Amino acid sequence: MTVPPEELELAAAFPPAERDRWREMVKGVLRKSGAATDDTPLEEIEGLLTRESYDGVPVAALYTRSDAPAGRPGLAPYVREVRPDGEGLAGWDVRQRHADPDPAAAREAILADLENGATSVWLRLGEGGLPVAGLADALRGVLLDLAPVVL
Repeated sequence: MTVPPEELELAAAFPPAERDRWREMVKGVLRKSGAATDDTPLEEIEGLLTRESYDGVPVAALYTRSDAPAGRPGLAPYVREVRPDGEGLAGWDVRQRHADPDPAAAREAILADLENGATSVWLRLGEGGLPVAGLADALRGVLLDLAPVVL
């Protein structure tokens, strides 16, 4: 559920947040710890708090909307979606494999999996799996526009 901004009053009692004000407050704390002095420029405060992850990626203490490249869906740096129309998958899906040679049993198992959390189906066809002639029967009742099928 999304609350319209005009109804959301959580921050109404506070002045607008400004990065320089945040830096001033952090500088006060860092002065007490000895990590900064009165002469430390505000522009250097964030650098004093930046750390590196184990694999060498710098991790800042504060991230705002202006730090993230907006990008466009489907284009580099791929921070929004994988497709230009914004209709990409959530990044992964739950795919269940089925290889029952009996189309009726396969259909029952497929529908049960899709009703209980699977988001796609992987069917083994031919030797050691579902006969090709039984494919239509095994997929009867499956909403193919909602549940992708991989053969």
